[in-house]
Amino acid sequence: MNKRTVLIVEDDNRIANIVAKTIAKIDGFEVIGIASSAGEAIDLLDCFSPELVFLDISLTDSSGLDVIKYIRQDLSAIEICVVMLTAAKDVEVIQRAISYGVFDYILKPIAFSRLNQTLERYLEYSNRLEHNDAFEQEDLDLLFHKSGKSAVKSSAAPKGIDRITLDKVRNVMKGKPDTPYTAEGMSECIGTSRTTARRYLEYLLSSNEVVADIEYGTVGRPERHYVLT
Repeated sequence: MNKRTVLIVEDDNRIANIVAKTIAKIDGFEVIGIASSAGEAIDLLDCFSPELVFLDISLTDSSGLDVIKYIRQDLSAIEICVVMLTAAKDVEVIQRAISYGVFDYILKPIAFSRLNQTLERYLEYSNRLEHNDAFEQEDLDLLFHKSGKSAVKSSAAPKGIDRITLDKVRNVMKGKPDTPYTAEGMSECIGTSRTTARRYLEYLLSSNEVVADIEYGTVGRPERHYVLT
């Protein structure tokens, strides 16, 4: 799975570094830059075009809302997801953020469990977009988080997913429904590479057939553990 690129726009270096370290611990993300001002953010946006932006409202030279406006109007980048990371609770600010199509809004002081939840939800969201060429209503309900596990899943396998291999992964997990599997463990069970096993596990995650948790090994490296819902 390709890593999702992340830009952090935050004028408090301590907070920015903590958020960056938290993101770096989660498999599937790469922080490509930290900006402390709107000007720096615009420069990094022009250079790297990140997929996900964590953005504060109060910056040294401007409002974070001006950065969103630049993303949506000047860059015309509807594909860049923005998560507000701010202490601003004003109704007007929140309404403007929503009107610009922010993906999420997290209030300071940051609850890092809430930050992790947003990252996991973004992975599910981006995987659904990546693995589907067209959407039916049930797919859109999942994409917009309206029906969750109760939604009917599409029977057609998306691009890049082989139905036979997918069934192998499902059968392994159904054989031991309470056992969590890593990508490496699943690759040994179905005879594929670790990368291939992770792609199928991530697909099942995006379809709400499994849930995933982050665990840290003896050397501190984070690894996803997948288990049936």
